[in-house]
Amino acid sequence: MTSGGKPGAPAGTPKVLAPEDGTLGGEELHFRRLPGGLEAWVWRRRGLQNRHAVFATRFGAMDARFETEGETHEVPDGTAHFLEHMAFDTGEGNALNLFSRLGIRVNAFTSHATTAYFFSGTDNFWPALRELTKLVVTSHLTPKGVEKERRVIAQEVRMYEDSPESKVAENLLRALYVEHPVRRNIGGTVESVMGIAPETLLRCHRTFYHPSNLVFVAAGNLDPERVFAAIATTLEELGTSGPAPIFRRLFPNEPPLPGQAEVSVTRPVQRPSFLVGFKDPRPIPRPPASPSAPPSTQPSLALLRREIALNLLVDIVFGSTSPLYNDLYRDGLIDESFSARYVSDLTFGYAVAGGATRDAAQAAARLLEGISGRRPKGIAEPDLQRKRRKALGHFVGLADSLEGMATLFLTCRLKGIDLRSYPDILGAITLDEVNQAFAELFVPERASVSIIRPGPA
Repeated sequence: MTSGGKPGAPAGTPKVLAPEDGTLGGEELHFRRLPGGLEAWVWRRRGLQNRHAVFATRFGAMDARFETEGETHEVPDGTAHFLEHMAFDTGEGNALNLFSRLGIRVNAFTSHATTAYFFSGTDNFWPALRELTKLVVTSHLTPKGVEKERRVIAQEVRMYEDSPESKVAENLLRALYVEHPVRRNIGGTVESVMGIAPETLLRCHRTFYHPSNLVFVAAGNLDPERVFAAIATTLEELGTSGPAPIFRRLFPNEPPLPGQAEVSVTRPVQRPSFLVGFKDPRPIPRPPASPSAPPSTQPSLALLRREIALNLLVDIVFGSTSPLYNDLYRDGLIDESFSARYVSDLTFGYAVAGGATRDAAQAAARLLEGISGRRPKGIAEPDLQRKRRKALGHFVGLADSLEGMATLFLTCRLKGIDLRSYPDILGAITLDEVNQAFAELFVPERASVSIIRPGPA
């Protein structure tokens, strides 16, 4: 990784890297635009036995309303997650069995913005790659298969409804956001799952699973051209490389302040838990209306810079070496379960901190008081430099993980971000920038508190 700006750019200006061949973590990174508009990358790691591949679609739980061919569609909560499950229905059995026979570990996940499918293994990479491509870009769902899987998903939803960690996080998003669909439950509810029709799933697959709306990343000791050729051949054989569907994602206007200051519920748990969230006031670029209008470079670069600055700030304020963390830990209000992070996508952003505690109300109040006491003092340069070095070390260390780096690179590409810019932007973050973010974000009126207390559900 090289650092510095373009010739003639001001000092400290990070480079804008185009999506083309280069390096990532000191290793070869190759890019091709494949049939149907598929964005494909290969991170070549010579000398490694394990190999990893992942497809992801820009379709998640928050894609609740969209427009196609002049018609507006609103899908029930849990639709993206339901479609993830149905992707493994090949019409001739579950794809998990096929990958198992190949000795390949395969899995998938759905988030608010993304659904991803991935596998890892040492042998049989090429047949597994073909099967994963088929699994993602084609659909074999039938009404009978949907009804069968509906029962499985409903059971999974009930399990998450009984999880205090899931409930405290879900309630926080519903308090922070008034209209934005990030407040929607990723898995949905039992009731919403029961209302998802096969026709809805097919429409979403046709709209969001076209190659133009997908990103692919492979990592390992792989010949990039062979990978690209294998995927291109499969897409052509399947007839899925035609024109991209035209669609427009519909997002409501979201007020700048949270909808609720606090939400508290009881659950049959032994210990309380809490989360404190801060709603980012910065306007964030809207997502492209369709795959033919990708996010522009500069807003995506600004988004990455914002993410880096806020994550540095969160680590300074809440990290295990911070005075606030040590005060709360010393008084028994937090333990090793405590964590803090900044979360964002193209249309939302928030900072969150919390965990298990002996007294949720006191822990939340003390955390907010600690931030208010720290804010007038601001962040000192030594703190920023120390956390900057820590972040760079973590990024470099992540290169040792095929799955970790490939997944991070993929999620960045789904937002139009080139992860190769990370070291340059990290080095360009200024103290004024971090202190301005502190003053903007960590204020009482932007905070919501979510609490789970022991008691009946």
